[in-house]
Amino acid sequence: MARGLSTALKNELATQSIKPIILLEILFPTPQRLTNHYKDITHNSNTYSASSHFLSITNKAENAELDVSNFTVELSAVDSAFTSIVLNNNVANDEVSIDIGLLNSTDTLIDTYNYDKGFIESFRIDTDKGLISLICTSHFSDFSRIAGPVMAGGGQAFGLFVTDLDHPGF
Repeated sequence: MARGLSTALKNELATQSIKPIILLEILFPTPQRLTNHYKDITHNSNTYSASSHFLSITNKAENAELDVSNFTVELSAVDSAFTSIVLNNNVANDEVSIDIGLLNSTDTLIDTYNYDKGFIESFRIDTDKGLISLICTSHFSDFSRIAGPVMAGGGQAFGLFVTDLDHPGF
């Protein structure tokens, strides 16, 4: 049996009745928590609202290279609520977290895991399609923002242990 799984999750796996849902948290000045489930879900004392405004998230692309991945969250711009938030606030670097929740046969949340987490880099509003696209960078992109010496290979040097042959006097 798999290690690290809760007993409730192991029991539901045995019955093959697990339903995955998405829990989206956008930390705008007024945090927004949405789910793609048909009813509101409570997780960690937060209520995720069932909303038709949450349309999609992009798939994760995996490869053998270590790189910063981006993801996009699409929201409906038909109602002016989200449009007003992004136009009237500085939303750059607001945190976005996407969790996958697992429901049992009675629609009780039994477990969650983090699918992606990052920060809003920019947004687009498509008035023809009624879409708001939040373009987010992975939370690993923060490493490139940390001040400090930069090594020849583009890496970041931390602390006093810098061993870069291109800069022997460092």
